[in-house]
Amino acid sequence: MPVWLIATWLSLFWVGFAWGQIYKWMDRQGNIYFTDNLSRIPSEYQPNVEAARVTPLPPLPTPSDAAASAQPTESTSAAPGAIPPAPAPQDLLGRGPDYWQQLAQHWSTQLQQHLQERDRLQLLYNYARHLRGYIRDNFDRGKIYAESARLEQAIAETEKQIKAAEAMLHTTLPLEARQLGANPEWLKLPVPTPQ
Repeated sequence: MPVWLIATWLSLFWVGFAWGQIYKWMDRQGNIYFTDNLSRIPSEYQPNVEAARVTPLPPLPTPSDAAASAQPTESTSAAPGAIPPAPAPQDLLGRGPDYWQQLAQHWSTQLQQHLQERDRLQLLYNYARHLRGYIRDNFDRGKIYAESARLEQAIAETEKQIKAAEAMLHTTLPLEARQLGANPEWLKLPVPTPQ
């Protein structure tokens, strides 16, 4: 069996562990396919899809965990008949509010950085356009025109990145959270308090 086939199979196997669900189907030629996204399977093969739910293994205990569990404290020893504390909220993959807030914070930071970069590029572009009117030397004017064109392309690319970050924050993350059973409130960033 070729090495690349084994590597592909193993990589798909590990993807299943990461996402928790893997789908397998076979086409008319007998080729077997794996995916973690049911929408990627052609509709004609969807009735024959095999789904396997993969649950991640719990993390191995560290020595500090073992020491903490060996010495009961006042908060861990409850009175008989007391109601145990509610488990921490989690989505279907076992991730809690911290994961979703970090994700939202990451994309919010990306958006802010792209907005600042666009503003910086726009200032440079406006300055280059302003200079074009005052330069008489054709060689220098050509350099300014070339720089203006480069800045226009950079601004267009930054606009694409801004739209991608906005789509992630306002559409993709909320949809993913809803599909995975996460509370939409987990995506809201904490409001900084004025000092």
